[in-house]
Amino acid sequence: MVSMESRSQTSFRPPFKGSILRLTAVSGQPMDPKELTHSGGVIGRGSTCEVRLVDPTVSRRHATIVCRDDHWIIQDLGGTNGTLLNEVKIEDDLGMPLAEGDRISVGPWTLVVGDVEQTSIAMQTLDDSGSAERVRRLSPAETASLARHRLNLFIECAGRINQAIDEQSLWESIMLSSLEGSGFGRVALLRADAEAKSVEIMAYRGLGGDGRPDDISRSLIRAASEGDIAQLLSDDQPAYGQSIADLNIHSALCCPITVDNVIAAYLYLDARGSEASVQHDATSFCQALVKIAGLAIANLRRRELMERHQRVQQDLEAAREAQRFMLADNHGEMCGLPYAVQFQPGRDVSGDLFDIIELDGGRVAFVVGDVTGKGVGSAILMAAAQSHIHSMLVRDGDPASAVTAVNQYVLTHSPVNRFITLWVGVLDSNSGLFTFVDAGHGHWAHCTADGEASSNQIAAHPPIGIDGDTTFDCQTVQCAPGDRIVLMTDGVVEQEDPSGEQYGMDRSLAVLRTSRNPVEDVESLHRSVSEFAQTDQLGDDTTIASLMYVGD
Repeated sequence: MVSMESRSQTSFRPPFKGSILRLTAVSGQPMDPKELTHSGGVIGRGSTCEVRLVDPTVSRRHATIVCRDDHWIIQDLGGTNGTLLNEVKIEDDLGMPLAEGDRISVGPWTLVVGDVEQTSIAMQTLDDSGSAERVRRLSPAETASLARHRLNLFIECAGRINQAIDEQSLWESIMLSSLEGSGFGRVALLRADAEAKSVEIMAYRGLGGDGRPDDISRSLIRAASEGDIAQLLSDDQPAYGQSIADLNIHSALCCPITVDNVIAAYLYLDARGSEASVQHDATSFCQALVKIAGLAIANLRRRELMERHQRVQQDLEAAREAQRFMLADNHGEMCGLPYAVQFQPGRDVSGDLFDIIELDGGRVAFVVGDVTGKGVGSAILMAAAQSHIHSMLVRDGDPASAVTAVNQYVLTHSPVNRFITLWVGVLDSNSGLFTFVDAGHGHWAHCTADGEASSNQIAAHPPIGIDGDTTFDCQTVQCAPGDRIVLMTDGVVEQEDPSGEQYGMDRSLAVLRTSRNPVEDVESLHRSVSEFAQTDQLGDDTTIASLMYVGD
């Protein structure tokens, strides 16, 4: 038996992680590799797109790639021709996680996630253009039937292919079946660029003198790229230099494997020298084989994409459940002080932090924060920070010492690119004195009983998680009966309308001047932001909280 030598991708690959995503074009007009930073980018033909692909088949904003909690997600933006991920069309409303080696097809371009060399063998095809007269395309009518005595072998091969549990075993099954059923001595599964000048070898058996592929016919691949099987004829070898004839190849076959009418790979076979002759029905056999292979690849890839999506959704659901467990009631009273909060994650789970805590002596602690980044990682850091602040406030009741402690905690336990803007205050229900620390937050307002609303948006301290030597000091606000302290995250003030204008603090204050209690504060402000954005799906995590001093 011929020894097995192959390189291929496994079916399930974990979502790509990292602060930079590299996209390398393997088909379409030549372009330099593109690197997207943590903020992601848009693929399209528009002049502002981070990955600009100028072609009539590409929409101005065709697809977007974003990094959510170190997982890179691609989403189709509803363009006419759609976006393919590993030859599978992405649904418009479904964001799909990306993995190393994924192939993104937009118009005539195919972009590979990561470096091509990491997932395949790259090589130049053999320039055998002088042998074009030996290459012919075979129509389906010429290869329509299988000989009866070959039917059992084909059924066995088809069963082997459909039992493959991942792409590696699928490639191996296709190669083994093609050799058994065709009589060829060498086989490779490959992908080619648009001109067939270079190829990626995903898996191979016995090609080349040392077992490596080294002599792939460019003419054969170009003929097969039209969608039909291409055959290299053995008769009449003209003189055309170093070519197929010099390598003594007497028969070759290239069969496109299609997934949803897109060529996903080529099955390439050849025989040379004194090797056994190729079966007379090899072409028919291989044509039927690649049809089965295309269906099997499509099923595997759809299953893999859905498994990726489900795994991410399971992580998000676990984070949402933990978050719901930690949330306070939407409104109520604590130490006789009315409060209300409205909380809406921008995408799936939130990095916003909120807590209200009853302390001794008739005091109430009020906490709002915002973790940089979104997704599961930010939610986990939020939960850990909230728990730490809560325990410190219960123990000491001092905002400054609580913020100092959580600053050290975040510096020790979080990644270097994560920090938290934080506002921590304590309201004395007897005196109306509000003592607070603003660590890089800035989004809060003092609303009076007579309808005034003001804000000092300049935070006294930097966010936590940046500098371990920061000294956090308390500030105070004296509240009169009926006054409220309203806190909000940047999902409110930085929310954009369709034209790109931000909502801003001035609009926030104008709304708060018309309300008179915590419930009105949060409901009217949230409603106003949604109307401004012209959507209920706000662009970022949004938390609005209000606490009212009642007095005697």
